[in-house]
Amino acid sequence: MHVRQLQKDLNKALAEENWSQVRRLDQACAVLIDKVIEANQENKQALAAALGELKGVYANLIVQCKREVASMAH
Repeated sequence: MHVRQLQKDLNKALAEENWSQVRRLDQACAVLIDKVIEANQENKQALAAALGELKGVYANLIVQCKREVASMAH
């Protein structure tokens, strides 16, 4: 799995509110991050770009989770 595919799959799972899929993808992300770091140790720009993409994915995840919590509170 690549960062962009993970991002696409995670965004889809978020849109569908498929929390078990979000959990599975989050776990896969930890493994993917290790692989990205290992593969790009010499290419700091590629590493920063890949991690920047993941940062965006998780920012979206946090927003979605906050919405979900807010909807449960009402």
